[in-house]
Amino acid sequence: MCGIAGFISKNKEYNSKQIVSEMLNSMSYRGPDQSGIKVYGDVTLGMARLSIVDKKIHNIPYEDKDKNYSIIYNGEIYNHDSIRDSLKLKYEFKTNSDAETALYNYIEKGIYSFVEYNGMYVFAIYDNIKKTTCIVRDKTGEKPLYYAKGKDYFAFASEMKCLLKIVKPEFNEQAISYDAYEFTVGAETLFKNIYSLEPGEYLEVHDDANYIKHEYWKLWDNLIEIEDDEKKIIKQLSELVEDSILLRTKNCVHGFGCFVSGGLDSALIASIAKPDYIYTVHYDYDDFNELEYAKLLAKKMKKELIVVIPNKEDFLRTREKIAFHLDTPCTWTSFSLWMLLGRAKKDVRVVMTGDGADEIFSGYHRYLLLYHDEQIKKLETMSKYSYLINKYYGSPIERYLKLINRYENQFDNKVNTYLENSIRYFFDKVNGDIVHSMGLNDFYTTMQVLLQMSDRLCMAFSIENRSPFLDYRLVQFGFSMPSKYKIRDGIPKWALKEVAKKFIPMEIVQRIDKRGFSAPVNRWFEWDKNGKYNRNTYKNIVFDDWRKVFRVNNV
Repeated sequence: MCGIAGFISKNKEYNSKQIVSEMLNSMSYRGPDQSGIKVYGDVTLGMARLSIVDKKIHNIPYEDKDKNYSIIYNGEIYNHDSIRDSLKLKYEFKTNSDAETALYNYIEKGIYSFVEYNGMYVFAIYDNIKKTTCIVRDKTGEKPLYYAKGKDYFAFASEMKCLLKIVKPEFNEQAISYDAYEFTVGAETLFKNIYSLEPGEYLEVHDDANYIKHEYWKLWDNLIEIEDDEKKIIKQLSELVEDSILLRTKNCVHGFGCFVSGGLDSALIASIAKPDYIYTVHYDYDDFNELEYAKLLAKKMKKELIVVIPNKEDFLRTREKIAFHLDTPCTWTSFSLWMLLGRAKKDVRVVMTGDGADEIFSGYHRYLLLYHDEQIKKLETMSKYSYLINKYYGSPIERYLKLINRYENQFDNKVNTYLENSIRYFFDKVNGDIVHSMGLNDFYTTMQVLLQMSDRLCMAFSIENRSPFLDYRLVQFGFSMPSKYKIRDGIPKWALKEVAKKFIPMEIVQRIDKRGFSAPVNRWFEWDKNGKYNRNTYKNIVFDDWRKVFRVNNV
């Protein structure tokens, strides 16, 4: 893991090296082991390095022997060994780093090299021959990249706060996605004039600071043919799950841990990965208590379960720190994750989490509700009444909109129109399959904030997070298999649960009350006498924290 930053401008009045240095300093926790900055004419590249795969000190940015190409890099390419083997006869490698593999693979294949990578990565390659800088983000969006385009410059970095060295911290009033989802999705951010590079995209930036954005991988363009055979599907899925998890256990030279919530996804990963440590978070409220399931897993694995028990005082103490590292307001599981990471920091540099499984395999209850609605309409006795169902309950898109609406009293037509257009866009990508449509929408919206949160908070503690379910092969398979294997007999994640049966206790497989890492902040502050999660109150608090930390005044 690392942090990267770059500045491109022909205006010599800019002290580009100083600018990049300040950007790196603002996220030094991402790369405590080493840093380096180099100037290539109008292009300045910098990198702060956290050594995971290769512990040796190297000259960074990495360069080819003729110094025609250089790379700054953040992430892990898990299949880089096989790619490197195919290049060894032609290129001389000086390190064991996957960054160097990505550099020579680009020299050999250009932009076509990006599709080969299985991993989480963001990197920038300066091509001195073409006088361009190519900036690439991974297929599923695990690693972040932000950029800003000024009148005479282009700047980019791993975190938004870095770009505030040259961009005024102004609130982006056009960020409708924040009002819709409680976080920004797509290219827009809450900071005016700062943008996010989206998953599966790359930027081609010229020395004059102008750029062109391209797509090299989108999920809906990479679905595969799968035979509708239950036994074969479960077998293939099992093999993919195991391979994806075990692939991410490699090169953990400092040891690694797993965060387990008591649910299916994290338990499956831990059981197969066999980590050095397992951690869970515990709150002493009946509807937040999942400790018994985490203990069941630990017993089966014959591992000590490290239990973190946060409290109200911890929440108050860490609020502004979390806001600083997140760069954007986030109400969800950030606090619990922060507390887990603080404990894991003592033991490991790598952790694994179950990010993505719910979106890929239809784990959320809203999927089940809408799926059953559609099945009822198909019944012979109900088919003639389907028009009435649509009339009074709305189309599938309208009903899904209601299910994901996070506001208690949302009557904002502008926001609702945005949400409907967003959902319809993804629904159209999979020919109206209601299960895949819901998952695809969440994959590119709600899941992205979870990935942003994981990256920011893990990097705050100089810890690398690996998410096996986001192996692009597994993602492709999950969205390509018939949706009837995702939801069956009222059971969400049916196929994944079939795989899990041979690895984890049945009590965990059969759970229906999974909560995740939610914190009982509503209870602590008595925001609702009934104990109901008051999302609006929490949303306003974390927004104010963000505004205060980054001194955003035009709100």
